[in-house]
Amino acid sequence: MKTTIFKALVLPVAAFVLASAGAVSTNTAKESKADVLITAYIHNPAVDDCQAVQVNCSPGAGPTCLSSSFTAFGKESADSCTMQLHRN
Repeated sequence: MKTTIFKALVLPVAAFVLASAGAVSTNTAKESKADVLITAYIHNPAVDDCQAVQVNCSPGAGPTCLSSSFTAFGKESADSCTMQLHRN
């Protein structure tokens, strides 16, 4: 009789507890984003001068991308660095 109660109650409860512990310990929702540096360009010292710098920015919406105290831009063409970049 005791083995029937053991099989009927304890084994399913133990299986549920192990499955719940496995689900809680496996956390795939928090994937870390590694900082990806891209080459951007600052106007230093003149507006026509595009000096290359490494920044963690991308095109899109958000706060303006800065390198030191200069606004960083992306290149739209070989001689024009005017694409607005934003911080990640």
